[in-house]
Order: sequence, then structure tokens, then C-alpha cells
Amino acid sequence: MEKHYFLGFLLLLTSTIGMMPGSVFANEAIDSDGDGVPNNIDQCPHLLEDYDPQYGNNIDGCPADFVPWYDADYDGIPDHIDNCPTVKETYNKFQDDDGCPDLAPVNAKGVYDSDGDGYPDFMDACPNRPETFNGIDDTDGCPDDTMTSKDTDRDGISDNLDACPLEPENYNGFQDTDGCPDTVDSTTSQYQFPDTDGDGIEDRWDACINEPENYNGYLDWDGCPDVPGVTSLKAPDADYDGIPDDVDDCPLERENYNKFQDADGCPDVLQFMITGDSDGDGILDDVDQCPFSKETYNKFQDDDGCPDYVADNKMTADSDGDGIPDVLDLCPTQPETFNGFQDLDGCPDKMMSSIDTDRDGISDNLDACPLEPENYNGFQDTDGCPDSVDSTTSQYQFPDTDGDGIEDRWDACINEPENYNGYLDWDGRPDVPGVTSLEAPDADYDGMPDDVDKCPTVAERYNGFQDEDGCPDSIEYLKLADSDGDGIYDD
Repeated sequence: MEKHYFLGFLLLLTSTIGMMPGSVFANEAIDSDGDGVPNNIDQCPHLLEDYDPQYGNNIDGCPADFVPWYDADYDGIPDHIDNCPTVKETYNKFQDDDGCPDLAPVNAKGVYDSDGDGYPDFMDACPNRPETFNGIDDTDGCPDDTMTSKDTDRDGISDNLDACPLEPENYNGFQDTDGCPDTVDSTTSQYQFPDTDGDGIEDRWDACINEPENYNGYLDWDGCPDVPGVTSLKAPDADYDGIPDDVDDCPLERENYNKFQDADGCPDVLQFMITGDSDGDGILDDVDQCPFSKETYNKFQDDDGCPDYVADNKMTADSDGDGIPDVLDLCPTQPETFNGFQDLDGCPDKMMSSIDTDRDGISDNLDACPLEPENYNGFQDTDGCPDSVDSTTSQYQFPDTDGDGIEDRWDACINEPENYNGYLDWDGRPDVPGVTSLEAPDADYDGMPDDVDKCPTVAERYNGFQDEDGCPDSIEYLKLADSDGDGIYDD
């Protein structure tokens, strides 16, 4: 009978040892997260050490940007996936990813856990009452009556257990449970990453741990002996930016990957981040002739950044050369000053300041109400203040002879109402899509009849180069004067 008891005891002892935390019998060669720091000295066995130079050679196995307050219990499992965010996980190869401390499977074979709290009865001071994992004596297996979540210094150690409740623990592997910041003597031995081939590049960074780097000024940091201009026999990539030379526009300069033309292989700078685009028309301020007024993309001087109009008749005069035809220009002999204030009327505006807080077109130094926008109702519109006009007061209205809703000053056919068919509904004339006149069909509406237009479905881009063929073209040209405003430069 005694032999049976003894044999049973041995089996129980063997199974119990198997359930003990792995850290007690840790194999020094085990490295769970593969960061080069063995588990037995890795304070974050499930988080990669990134060896940030600013932290010197104090290698603890944790990433430099590890933010403690996102992991209240400092067990390496972020709070958002930690089932016990205020109690550390015990890494014993049993449910190590749930973030909760445990010693053995509940009711595992040969090991009893009557209260099911993860602590075997033979180690549980209260085998019939489950542990309350609240950060207070969580290793005794007994529920705790006192519970506090107050942690003034936010170091993960509650104030009632923290010897320094106003100073956060710095977690450097030395007395990390007292809650006080401390330093480790510099004479303390520090872990060193291995360098198998002795080339000065640690194995964790070395792509060829058994072949020393040949240091020839080409990719000397990868740890592999290499030949300039070749990263692999299959895909040469001289600048080693991940884009093969045969498709890399800059094979000797690395792409800087800033989400701007990252596929061309060339380093670049987002110019708009430097110069800005005040009017948001897609033309940067440093090349925009009207940085505060949006370009009107109408295939006429679309690269100058200024709003302009193109009349149906290309011979329409523009006496002041401001891009607004005389028929639409309220000041046909005085060029518009494109400053973001009434830029569509064709008249110059005197603005003494570009600061316009309420964005009503009247600068603050002239605005009686700089924080309230003018409502432009024909009554005291120059004072910058919103106002109302008695409805009985007669207000001037621009005439609309044909009653099509387009004022005569903008209406190309003041005696013929617009037919509103979704095609050129803004010009005030009845029209048929693709036809500018019954006598001369012009499908692309570039002013050149289809019978002489070499590109009848693509509009001419009037830039002073082969403008008579009806086809758009793009050339580098000087921005010369255009006295008659017809889109054809004087030269």
C-alpha cells in the first residue's frame, strides 16, 4: 500500500513540476520574439527589442517606443487585448496571450484547482475561494477585500503598494516592483548581441551571419559581401530602394517613400507642403500669378493661375488684356487686379491689406466689421458690415431682356432665351450639343469648324503654337504679352 502512495506522490510531483512557470526552468537559448535577446533576460519576451541608439547599450528586450501607460500591468500585452489589463501575465506557456496570470490549466490531470482560479490547491492559500486579480497579493490565491485603482504616477503600481507614489518606476530590471525610479551601476554586465562572423554587424541585423561584410562602400550595412550595383542576380537595384534598376528613373538615388510618386524610384519633396496653394486651384503659389484667385480651367491660359473667360468668338476684343473679354468686362480699359476681391468684374480693386479675417473680400484695415462678412445686397457694400435693406426700397436690377435668367451683361443672345439642355447653359443662347452655329458645326467647341479641324473632338489649346490646326499641343513657351487678349501672343 505504501508503494502505491509513494508512486502516486511521484506522479503528482512530476505533473506539478511540468505545470510550473516556464521562467523557472527557462532554456537560455529560447527567444520567443526572435529579437536576439534570450527569454531569460528579455523583459518583453513577446515584444521586439529595436535597439534605439539614444538609449545606449542598455538592452532589455523591449522596444524603445514601448509606452507603459498603454500597458498598465507591463506584461507586454497591450491593454486593448489584455483580459487582465491591471495584472501581469505569467509566461508559463499556458494561455500566455490572454494577459492573465495563471499557473496551471483548471482541473488539469493530477493537479486539483477547486476554486478554478488557476492556482493548484497545493499552492493556493485559499483553495475554495478564487483569487481576485486586482494587483494586490495576486499570487496567494486568496480574494482581497481591499482594492484600489488609484495610481498617481501612472507607473502600473497602485499607490497603496507604491513606495514612491508620485515618481514613476522606470522599469530597468532592477527593483521594478517597488514603484521607485532607480539606476543600475554602470559596472553591471550588459547583454551583448552576438556577431557570429565578426564583421562588426550584430547577427540580428546581419543578412549573412556566416559571411563577413567586405566593406567596399556599397551596402556596407547589410552584413553581406557584395558587388556594387547588384543586390541580387535576378533584380539589380543599385540604390537599394526596392525598385529594380530597369524601372527606376533614378537608379543611383534612393526613393524616399513619402506617398508622392513613390513608384518612380526618385527622391522627391512635396513642393506644395513648402510653397502652399492659397486659392486651392492646384497651382502652387510660387508660380501662381493670382495666388488668391482660383484659375478657371477653360483651356485658355490654364497654367497662369488666374481666372479668365473665353468668348465664343475668338475675335472678341479684350482691350485691357486681363483675360476678361470686353463684352463681360465692366472696366474694359482697366485690367482686373486679381487679388481675391471681385475678380470677375474686370475692374481693378484697391486693397491695402491681404488680411481678411471674415473672408468677405474687404481687408481688415478697411472693414468696419472685420469679424462679420459683408452680405453684398447693394446697400453700403463697401463698409464690410452685413446689413438689411427695406424691401420697399427700390434696388437696381441688371436687365434680362429675354427672361432666361441670365442677365444681359452675361447673355450672348439677349433676345433669344437659353434652352437649358445641359450644354453651355451659362452662355444665354439656345444651342445644340457639339454645334456652335448651324452654319459651322464645331464638335469640340474650340472655335474651329469641324471641316477644317484636324482634331474635331479635342479642343485646340490656344498657346501660340500651331493654333490653326485645331489640335491641343503642349510646348514650353515664354509668357509674352497679348495686347488684344485673343489668346495668341504678340510674337
